[in-house]
Amino acid sequence: MLNKIFYYPKLLIKKVERLIYFYKLKLARLPASSYAIASGFACGSMVSFTPLLGFHFLLAIFFAFLIRGNVIASLIGTFIGNPLTFPFIWSLIYNVGIFITSKNQRILNSEISIDMILNQTYEIFIPMLIGGAIISFPIWLITFLVTYSFVSSYKKSKAKKKSHNNLKDI
Repeated sequence: MLNKIFYYPKLLIKKVERLIYFYKLKLARLPASSYAIASGFACGSMVSFTPLLGFHFLLAIFFAFLIRGNVIASLIGTFIGNPLTFPFIWSLIYNVGIFITSKNQRILNSEISIDMILNQTYEIFIPMLIGGAIISFPIWLITFLVTYSFVSSYKKSKAKKKSHNNLKDI
């Protein structure tokens, strides 16, 4: 019985690691420049830090198109915001928004939910929107730099391996 309790979390972690690895490869293998892929992914990550649920895909495509980023990479970047990460993201952007607007922080009896965001626009949504606007720019920069470094090194190693294989064929 105890083995099963420890087995399932390990299995979940393994699956999440596999999923992350899969998307990293999917991202690196996109037929675009390192800049386009990194900027597109950063746009998707950036819009995940907004409370505009339902518009993340559209916003990611818009911003990626605006700065000539890869649209597919921007859609992959929106997976930063998912049911596991949204509670942390919403808490962060809400607290930043409250700090910036200098409002008295409302004590939330429960976690922020979609219902609260939609029904309590002034108390919840506006601070989240302001916090999201502030947090999204550092998120864009961080994810751009990390993704650009990863994709460019992947493409260089792939090109090096290809040239090495071509030399063997001669």
